[in-house]
Amino acid sequence: MNDIKVLREKVKDLKLLFVDDEEAVRKGTGTFLKKFFDDVTVCSNGDEALNVFKQNGGFKIVISDVLMPKMDGITMVKEIKKLNPDIFTIFLTASRESRDLDESLGNIILQKPLSFKNMIFIMEELSKIK
Repeated sequence: MNDIKVLREKVKDLKLLFVDDEEAVRKGTGTFLKKFFDDVTVCSNGDEALNVFKQNGGFKIVISDVLMPKMDGITMVKEIKKLNPDIFTIFLTASRESRDLDESLGNIILQKPLSFKNMIFIMEELSKIK
C-alpha cells in the first residue's frame, strides 16, 4: 500500500461529484471525501447531480448510490457517460446484489458504507489513471 499522503497528493485536485439520497450518508461520506479531495460536490439524487454535472463540468469522478428517488444512479451514470464517456465512476450499494450494475458503467462497485480501506483502494486506482 502506498503512503496515504503520497496518494492524496496524486488525486486531491480531481473534481468529484458524490450522490446519495440519505442525508446522513451525504453528510458523513461527503465530509470523509473532503479529507482526500479538494473539490467535492454533494447531491441528493440523480436528477440533481445530472443537472450539476451539465452546469459545472470538469468532474473527473462520480461516486453514486445506486437506488435513489427521481433518478437512480445507474440511469444518471448512463446520461453522464453520454456527455463524458471517460468519467471514472464508483457505485456504492447497500444491497449485496449488484447484478443490475453494468460493469461498463462502474469502474468500481463497493458495498456501503465507504470505509478507509475502500478509500485507499479508490485513490490507488485513481492514481493509476491520472
